[in-house]
Amino acid sequence: MKGEKEMAKKKPDQVKGFTLKKENSKILKTIVETLASIIDEAKFQITPKEFMVEAMDPSRICLLRLTIKNGDFDEYQCAEKCHVGLNLDDLDKILKRSTANDSIEISLTETDQKIKVKMKAPESTRTRTFSLALLDVDIEEIPMENLLNIEFNSDWVMDPEFLVEAIKDAEIYSEILNMKALEDQGLVFSSTGQIGEMNYELEMDDLTESNINDTASGAYSLTFLKAILKIASITERLKISIKSDHPLKMVFDLLEGGNLHYFLAPRVDSDDDEDLYDEDDIYDEEIEEEEQK
Repeated sequence: MKGEKEMAKKKPDQVKGFTLKKENSKILKTIVETLASIIDEAKFQITPKEFMVEAMDPSRICLLRLTIKNGDFDEYQCAEKCHVGLNLDDLDKILKRSTANDSIEISLTETDQKIKVKMKAPESTRTRTFSLALLDVDIEEIPMENLLNIEFNSDWVMDPEFLVEAIKDAEIYSEILNMKALEDQGLVFSSTGQIGEMNYELEMDDLTESNINDTASGAYSLTFLKAILKIASITERLKISIKSDHPLKMVFDLLEGGNLHYFLAPRVDSDDDEDLYDEDDIYDEEIEEEEQK
């Protein structure tokens, strides 16, 4: 899923400064670990109002948008909008050096082309500071607004652990998780392989909230589902929307504020290739469909 790490790139344009701080290191560590398991590099957008990351994996199977408002940080300073390109593997390695009780501060000064990551233990003068060079990241324009405007007839809120359990069950048989929403009945997760098959069923009462007004289904990569569910440990609320022949939509409301929108393209049935995705067209079709409305 992840390509080889690229060599050093040309120096990016000068950017303005910012400071972001979280007292709970687990929040930032888990967010970056999740992003790094899907994409190699990302462009962070920091404005006076919010921190945002939009990204698409190299195979164009999934799209994501992470947004955290300024008030959801313990400290947030940003006078002007700026973009910062970073290697997520390297940032992940740095953040994993923090301990459970450390605070994490990420900052950039206008005169420096490296971010600084400062970790400090509570009630201690011990501080560790790491620097990480910026990258000039060329990001494909992402049709996120059009995707966010898609109308789904079936959606529900569920305990993330139910989905984690279904994924672990499905892995025994296949690399694909089949998902079906049954109108006014509930959900069925299934997987089929050479050794057998499994069904994981949830009734309406098992769901925190339900709005399943249509029968819809799709087949999705377990690799990409497992990657995004790394964030389950800091998820306060998970909403899933499904529509046949459309990308799966998942919205994670995070502990201490912020949300992650995640779109995953469905697997396309093929006689020649069991794991084929219509990766070149799925999101372009969504754009055209929304623009025609």
